[in-house]
Amino acid sequence: MLNFENFLYVLRKHDLPLADSIQVIEQYIDGLYLRIYKPASDIDEIFIVYHGSGVNSAAGYDVLAKQLVQYKKTCICLVDIREHGRSSKLWKVVGPKQIWQDVDTLVKYFKETSPQARIHLLGHSSGGGLLLNYFTRYCPITKVDSLILVAPEFGPFVRSHHLYKTSSMPFASINKWVFVINALSLGLFFNNHIGVKLNFPKKVIDMRSDFIQKYSVKMANALTPRYPLKQLSRISLPVAIFIAENDEIFDAYSMLAFIKDCHNIHITSKIIKSTTHLDCIFNLSRDIKIFINR
Repeated sequence: MLNFENFLYVLRKHDLPLADSIQVIEQYIDGLYLRIYKPASDIDEIFIVYHGSGVNSAAGYDVLAKQLVQYKKTCICLVDIREHGRSSKLWKVVGPKQIWQDVDTLVKYFKETSPQARIHLLGHSSGGGLLLNYFTRYCPITKVDSLILVAPEFGPFVRSHHLYKTSSMPFASINKWVFVINALSLGLFFNNHIGVKLNFPKKVIDMRSDFIQKYSVKMANALTPRYPLKQLSRISLPVAIFIAENDEIFDAYSMLAFIKDCHNIHITSKIIKSTTHLDCIFNLSRDIKIFINR
């Protein structure tokens, strides 16, 4: 089980005041809720950040945004994925393609508003799975400059690498047979059936009733890579993968070996020492800056 109590403690410890020169803008684009951290200067780098399973952009990602926006000419956009957080009032997801099209919508918006800036997509946990699918199971309409995956959740289709730790209470419970029937029917059946249950502790749900506890098959399909190793091998833009050393879900060194097995020269990977699946997002800003400066 993910260590939420430790996460809340570390969250309070890492939170920073925001410089007066930084604007925080809340807005909606095509129904998607965004919180944008924008410097007063011109913008050279834009990070669009996607959150993990069940949560939303208000689950500690503002700390990462405050850290990154301290770098000159850097803008950060935190997104609530469709059906999550303040994007929950959107029409229900028709299929996975709709979630990936939402990424296009935001990339296109920032290309138009800051055409001189480089755009980097960052996904934490299942947000990383979403972005891997976006680049390999969908055809993006606009070029971006890099992909950053943080403690990425590659899902149940990882084979033979023994990535996942055994747990008496795993965070996600998967109803595998509905995914099998959905795949065999080419997406015709069980799209709206509950495919994944997220096992948040009761105290977390009591504090954050906006967290999602169940995913439909179609939403899970949007976030879950089908052939993760093959998909990683196909990525052709610069990719950084950051792995939490003490991740509660998977073994960090097995994950490192898994990534190396895709034999993709565009991918660099690093273990972030003394971090867990959740709090690793507070210890990344320097490594992210080094990566994009390459």
